[in-house]
Amino acid sequence: MENIDSFYTLMGEASSLTKEAKYDEALISYDNILEKYLDTKDESIIEYLPYTFYNKALIYAHKKEYEKELEVYNELLSRFISNISQNSEIIFAKAYMNKAICIQELKDEKESLSVYKEFVQNFENCLDEKVLEDIVQAKYNIAYILGNNEQIEESIKAYDDVIESFQTSKEKHFLEFVAKSLVNKANKNKELYEYEKAIESLDKVINEFSIFEKQVAIAYHNKATVLAELQNEKEMKKVCDELIQKFGNVHDEFIMNIVSSAEVLKDKDTFNKNCF
Repeated sequence: MENIDSFYTLMGEASSLTKEAKYDEALISYDNILEKYLDTKDESIIEYLPYTFYNKALIYAHKKEYEKELEVYNELLSRFISNISQNSEIIFAKAYMNKAICIQELKDEKESLSVYKEFVQNFENCLDEKVLEDIVQAKYNIAYILGNNEQIEESIKAYDDVIESFQTSKEKHFLEFVAKSLVNKANKNKELYEYEKAIESLDKVINEFSIFEKQVAIAYHNKATVLAELQNEKEMKKVCDELIQKFGNVHDEFIMNIVSSAEVLKDKDTFNKNCF
C-alpha cells in the first residue's frame, strides 16, 4: 500500500508541474517515476504506468518536440499493449490517435494510415463509449486519407465501414460521422461517374439525418451538382429550390455560403460542378 501511495504522490507532483507549465521539471519528475517503478511487479502500479508515459508524451506535444513525443507513444504501446485493463483503454486510444497526428506533423497523412488501422483492429470491439468515439474518428480518417490519396474505391469501402458500424447508434456523435461519411462517399462515387449511387447516399442524408443541418445542406447542394452533370436541369433547379427554401433563413455562415452557391448554380446557363 505504501508503494502505491508513493506512486500516486509522485504522479500528482508531476501533474501539478505540468499544469504550472513547468515542463522541463515535469519531464524530470516523470522520468524519475519511470526509473523507480518501470520494473515493478505491483499490478496496481503497472495498471497506471501507461498514464506516466502518456502524460510525458503530452508535454513533448506542448513543446512541439514531435519526434520525442512519437518515441514515447511507441514505447507506451510496445510495452503495454498486451496488458490493457479496463481503466487504461482510453489512454491507449488517445495514444494511438495522438501518435497518428504526430506522424502527420513529422511526415504526411498517408503515413498515419497504419496507426489508425492498428488502433481500429485492436479496439473496434471495445464497449467503452469514449474509446468508440476515437474509433469512429479513426475509421473516418482512414476513409478520408484514402480518398485524398486517389485510392477512391478503398475510400468508399472505408466510408461504408463507418456507415455500417454506427448507423444504428442512438448517439448524435456517431450519427454525425455516418452523415459525413455518406456525403463524402457520394463525392467519391461522383468521381467514378457512379451518379445513381451518389444520389442514393445524398438522399439518405437528406431524408434520415435532418438534425445535422450542415450535412443536409451539403447533401442538397451536391445532389444538385450531380444532376447538373447529368444535364437534368429541371430536377437540379427543384433541388436548389428545396435547399433555398429550407435553409434560406438560417444564420450560419457556412450554410449561407451553400445557399448562395445554390442560387448561382440554379441561375447559371453552364452548371457549376463544384462540391462542398
